[in-house]
Amino acid sequence: MTDVNTIYPEFITLEESLSLDSRRVEELQLRHMNQYRTQIGLSAGLTFDIVKAEGCHMWDSEGNERLDFIGCVGVYILGHNNPFVLDGVRRYLESKALTMDPMALKPVTAAFAHNMALITPELTRTVLNGGGGAEANEVILKMCRIAAARTKTGRTRVISTLNSFHGKTTGAVNAGGKDVWRRWQTPVPGHAYVPYGDADAVEEEFKKGDVIMFIAEPIQGEGGIVVPADDYFYRVRELCDRYDVYMVLDEVQAGSCRTGYVWAHQYYEGLVPDAFTFAKGISDGVLPVSGVQVKEELYMAAYGSFDSAMMHTATYQDNNISAAVALSSLQFMIEEDVAAKVLERSGYVWEGLERIRSKHPTVLKEIRGRGYMIGLKFGSDEQGTGYANAIGTVLAQKHRVHTMTSINDDTILRVYPNITTTQEDFDWFLGALEQSIAEVA
Repeated sequence: MTDVNTIYPEFITLEESLSLDSRRVEELQLRHMNQYRTQIGLSAGLTFDIVKAEGCHMWDSEGNERLDFIGCVGVYILGHNNPFVLDGVRRYLESKALTMDPMALKPVTAAFAHNMALITPELTRTVLNGGGGAEANEVILKMCRIAAARTKTGRTRVISTLNSFHGKTTGAVNAGGKDVWRRWQTPVPGHAYVPYGDADAVEEEFKKGDVIMFIAEPIQGEGGIVVPADDYFYRVRELCDRYDVYMVLDEVQAGSCRTGYVWAHQYYEGLVPDAFTFAKGISDGVLPVSGVQVKEELYMAAYGSFDSAMMHTATYQDNNISAAVALSSLQFMIEEDVAAKVLERSGYVWEGLERIRSKHPTVLKEIRGRGYMIGLKFGSDEQGTGYANAIGTVLAQKHRVHTMTSINDDTILRVYPNITTTQEDFDWFLGALEQSIAEVA
């Protein structure tokens, strides 16, 4: 075997990459990756050289311990490097199983799909991807369009909600309700947007008779942790039934136990969408995993024949190693009763946040969300400059607590703890937040 450095002297091996110093990493990212995204993080003082992560803690190259209260925007609900999930992947790799092949049987993926159907018995078909939430939403957009073309002739439109976020691929960004993410791109026809939480506006679109599907997040994430009225999705379900429209929920951010339910729509007793998408938390950051859980009727309307079965396939679709991650995460969620623990433990941090809000009502105006999906809405100073970004920066730089604003509403600071978070961690966060408010406002 030839040493790679004899052919390319500057080639960086895996072993070498794991020990690169931060200056070298910055140099490589600026030269070869997204230069301006890297510069945004560096100039804002929000990019750090993290060398280790465990539970809800991270350690930088200078040895500082940091509190991760954003978890890659919802990915690490089970904690960084969860031992149970890592062990599952390790056992899978040691088995030397066939990870992917278009026609081979897929035992791990089949088991994961079976387990999902146990949790959501009305939705019995699973599509598993080796990518992110945008890919999952692309899958369901295409599935609903094909199903409608085969069974609902004349329907062409997708209804989604203003200020929503469903990813940044071409199809997903057109389903999203924010114009800024569609800049410099030719619009995809057949999309319309209604205010989130407004069921009357949904019905006005449905009355036109050409709607295929309605898609929304159970709680808007990038839109600012917006929680609709409790009757909203019940009304949408009734309207979808009345007008024969598919109801799809995007659970990429709100699902996987984050809101105190294994799947966020289970907050609404008896509510069953026609499909929901998932990603982020089901992977716990070990490997990219996303997917769609679908009712039999919808799935078969799209792919329930030999001539349509190959209309949506992909190299990494239904692969066994992504399924091993998802299955291990799902098993941990159930055996450790993660959803119930999120509901129980979240009360402590919500009470602490409310105490801070009552002391600083013009700075911290509102606390939104459910469970461990928390949004803090901040006000502005006398010059009209919002407090959220400044407080987030002080939290990270001075107090070593990581949060993040919402990309569709930067008055909102998102707070996403995980199941390993202790009361001491919450006290660290709450104390740092109160000090940061005092320093900024």
